[in-house]
Amino acid sequence: MNWLLNTFSYWQELYQEIRIWWIFRSTSRKPVNVKKLNDNELRVDWLGRIYGVINMPEEVVTAAPQVQQAYVLQQISKWGPLTTEMGLSDIIFPEIDRLPGTNGYLVIMWPQYDALGVWYILGNLIKTSAVSFVLFLLGKLIWTNRNNIADLFHKLIEMAGL
Repeated sequence: MNWLLNTFSYWQELYQEIRIWWIFRSTSRKPVNVKKLNDNELRVDWLGRIYGVINMPEEVVTAAPQVQQAYVLQQISKWGPLTTEMGLSDIIFPEIDRLPGTNGYLVIMWPQYDALGVWYILGNLIKTSAVSFVLFLLGKLIWTNRNNIADLFHKLIEMAGL
């Protein structure tokens, strides 16, 4: 039963994620915010994702991986007040990737999306179509046999003595 209800609640979830994406994109692409981001060595791409590069000093590069992670997280935390000022800190999640052949990390900050994926949308579109088709056939079957169903209910009521 939960599978059936998820079929139709997905579309509300998708709408909410598109709305969050639109708000995030338009906020991050406002000229005032772009200037603030550029001043903090951050950039915005056409999707509205905020990204920047964190270059590690040589003493951190030769240290243990835990030290490197701590350094990257420390550098990300300096962008926290900026995202709070823009009103994005509650929905933003960093994605951290090592840049091959360099001493740097690429940090991409944007909301976490669950329902906003091509395959997920396509799968739910097929699932919704299948469930809707089955419900249509069931309705058609009931409508076609409505007289027989009404007679059956009358007989059941007579048998119950009501």
